[in-house]
Amino acid sequence: MKKMRHQPSFIFTIGALLIFCILMIGVMQEAAWIHSFDHVIATMVRNQATPSLTRITVQFTQLFSLPEEAMLTVGIMVILIFTHHPRGVWFVGINSILLAGIGNRLIKGIVNRPRPTVEHLVHVSSTSFPSGHAMSAMLIGGSLIILGNHLLNRSESRLAAALIISLVIVLVGLSRIYVGVHFPR
Repeated sequence: MKKMRHQPSFIFTIGALLIFCILMIGVMQEAAWIHSFDHVIATMVRNQATPSLTRITVQFTQLFSLPEEAMLTVGIMVILIFTHHPRGVWFVGINSILLAGIGNRLIKGIVNRPRPTVEHLVHVSSTSFPSGHAMSAMLIGGSLIILGNHLLNRSESRLAAALIISLVIVLVGLSRIYVGVHFPR
């Protein structure tokens, strides 16, 4: 029974990786479908702009900036140490530091996609793909979902945690589009 509980996490992880690879290839080849996708999604997101939403979104998008990401990662790792989950510590550390940190910078250097030419509502200094904020949210949030599947006993708790974390992941990605520093994919 316990192994069955973890299978959806593995399938989701493989699915997310495949989607990421397809998008990366499309971006690197400057495929027409990527440009169409970017335009439609970015227009839908940015057309919702209001002064209040802009203030909230600018603050929210900073949740996965490097200092906040580092504090969150260290906090999660400390909790996992004190609750005697050393494999969880390694899992979060590898996903956050190795994949979201070093991996993101390597991929940015390979893809080298410029930022959108719209007004940027926050300061940025690197290329666009992949979004460090969105990648951190996905990897740290995904790690928490997978850990929750292992550590939470009640299926309702696992589902609630997964839904809340998934919402945060999606909102981080949308916020980066809203503030004009990333394309949708």
